[in-house]
Amino acid sequence: MIKLYFKQAFHLLGENKLLSSISIIGTALAIAMIMVIVITLRATIAPFAPETHRDRMLIFRFAGLQNKSNVNWQSNGAIGYNTAKACFKAMTIPEAVSITNIGQETMLAAKPAGEMESCSVLQTDDDFWKIFEFKFLSGKPYDNADFDAGADKAVISEDMARRLFGTSEVVGKTFLLNHSAYIVCGVVRPVSKLAKYAYAQVWIPLSSTNAFTATWGDDNIMGMTAVYILAKSKDDFPAIRQEADRLRTIFMAGHPNFDLLYHGQPDTYFVAAQRYSSNNPPAVKEAIRQYILTLLVLLIVPAVNLSGLTLSRMRKRISEIGVRKAFGASRGELMMQVLSENMLYSLFGGILGLVLSYVAAFLLGGMLFSVDFVSNGVEDLRTMCVDLLFDPTVFLLAFLACFLLNLLSAAIPAWRVTCTNIVDAINER
Repeated sequence: MIKLYFKQAFHLLGENKLLSSISIIGTALAIAMIMVIVITLRATIAPFAPETHRDRMLIFRFAGLQNKSNVNWQSNGAIGYNTAKACFKAMTIPEAVSITNIGQETMLAAKPAGEMESCSVLQTDDDFWKIFEFKFLSGKPYDNADFDAGADKAVISEDMARRLFGTSEVVGKTFLLNHSAYIVCGVVRPVSKLAKYAYAQVWIPLSSTNAFTATWGDDNIMGMTAVYILAKSKDDFPAIRQEADRLRTIFMAGHPNFDLLYHGQPDTYFVAAQRYSSNNPPAVKEAIRQYILTLLVLLIVPAVNLSGLTLSRMRKRISEIGVRKAFGASRGELMMQVLSENMLYSLFGGILGLVLSYVAAFLLGGMLFSVDFVSNGVEDLRTMCVDLLFDPTVFLLAFLACFLLNLLSAAIPAWRVTCTNIVDAINER
């Protein structure tokens, strides 16, 4: 019997092509928009390789330097390596602390006497490889001895290795980076640009460049570095912040004319994503409200419109339901028919919506993720984990909400018809 209901539903799809198409497309758009928002949010906060431990990471990228004798004077920006080392590296509570330059730099890389290639370079210390989990295809990262020695070693991504050497088997080979020779010590899988703090195509020791010693501002406190802290548990966040404050007090005792302002940092991953400048606090509550409001609007408005279409379609079928009741159809059979028809509409809409969400993420990636996702879209989709792109729980909740609203708008009039006199139902009264 259920098989017959679905056959009838398919037949009705062909008979009412316009209304059926509007219902399916409307459901698809509602689900697609919700999934796009969720994909965007998960790309911001959900763990995926190599940023596998986002849930227990703390991030420090900006500070303020306040002159005690002039409260109207304040300088904001990144801190120097020595400042970061004194204030964070000495911590005992975290599992690991890494210091890198403030962000990726574009450099020219080339095989000796070869053609130049532009690449993204991140300068790190050796603990960087303990916080971020890279998949090494060959070789290994530079270690503490290499970092202390300022060794000219480099880890490069597989795609960069092929661009420079035509193969990924390049450990031990030498290439030029801004005209300085580096030896490849490891090759890793390509990293998605959505891993904003770990992404690069080439990783080199911070100690091998001038970013290691570069400072600015009075007393050489400020500089060009960022700090990433991996806690053993997110429950340790308050203790880590307290320890960071204590170490800052000790360090600043040697600079009595200044205060080093943390501006509420180190931040969790989500909060860091909302921080766009050093001296303006991130609008976390506002961001959460916007996400919730957007999801509700994207879910409720299309669903209400779809329910109106479904209700209109059911009103046209009141006489049909009355005839079926006159020929002995039970309430259960009538409701099952309505259920199967709406399940079919919602199923087609859900599948189409899921496909549209991936198409939108690919085509609108530059706007959604603030990266050049279009030019690197295939690579980014390949390097991101499937769990990040597809959250079955969210998809099922969005699908269920649309289905229930569609079902109620169809089932309520159908149920009312089954409760009315057959003659009135046939005459649509």
